[in-house]
Amino acid sequence: MDNKKTTVFLAILLAILIALMFLRAYGIGPWALKVSQNNNFKQAEIENIENSAAEKDTGGFDVAVDSDHTVDVDEIVPQEEEPKPEPVPEELKPEPAADKPKPEPAQKPKTAPQQKTPKADLTKPASEMPAKTLKKEKITTFTNRSGFKPFFVYTDIGAKENNYKPYAFMGDVQALNINQGYKVNPRFGKTCIKVTYDPSRGKVGWSGVYWTEPANNWGDQGPGFNLTGAERLSFWARGEKGGETISNFLMGGIRGKKYEDSDSRSIGPIELSQEWTQYYISLVGADLTNIIGGFCFTITEDNNPDGAIFYLDNIVYE
Repeated sequence: MDNKKTTVFLAILLAILIALMFLRAYGIGPWALKVSQNNNFKQAEIENIENSAAEKDTGGFDVAVDSDHTVDVDEIVPQEEEPKPEPVPEELKPEPAADKPKPEPAQKPKTAPQQKTPKADLTKPASEMPAKTLKKEKITTFTNRSGFKPFFVYTDIGAKENNYKPYAFMGDVQALNINQGYKVNPRFGKTCIKVTYDPSRGKVGWSGVYWTEPANNWGDQGPGFNLTGAERLSFWARGEKGGETISNFLMGGIRGKKYEDSDSRSIGPIELSQEWTQYYISLVGADLTNIIGGFCFTITEDNNPDGAIFYLDNIVYE
């Protein structure tokens, strides 16, 4: 009895196994989804292989294909590739920029040591000083106690600071020649005044000239300058050879007309040296309210029988 049951059970189990094998073979039952997924995966692999082959045939261009339209690859215009830049020859390549040196810090200028200026010794004439020292010497500023500012008769030819004009000649007029722009060895600036006296061209034996305001004013062309406050009239002079004698240097003294000089002062006679020498006329106590004759000199044949050449520079009221 037990053997029959066992035989029937095995027969049923075998029938079930055969039925399962049949269902699996035809994709029926739980094996249907797995087979569908495998088929879809195989189909995707096939499409990828076909697309890769199509890209090779179209030169690497993307071609969109659907089931309703066929695209002719020959109708696709390939995109132009950007030209690659040609290599630059080695000789044309710019050299690498050299490292710029760092600028050095600017040095401050050195301050020159200040030297004390020695006080001028007015008791000695400037002619006693060596010629080179004279040439390098600076103008010493005269301190006026009243605050009067320097008033120049002559500083340089054409200088706007100049006042008065040397055209009021006296005595042997033809014997005098005055050059206001002489450029050789001036005492200051670029020019000085050169005076040439030739007595052979005269008859009266003396000559002179006034610097007046206005020019050639003998008191009949208006008043001069009010120089109140000036304490001295300073000027520089030298002779061509040395030994030239000037009868006098003066200021003011024009008389006899409507306008007259309010006062006058003078020094002389003066024997000149070859070196520049400073002279001055003291004006302390003088009436300077109207000065027409700002500067003057006179020279005679007796003192200079062979004539004379001398120079003037930097004539100034201080």
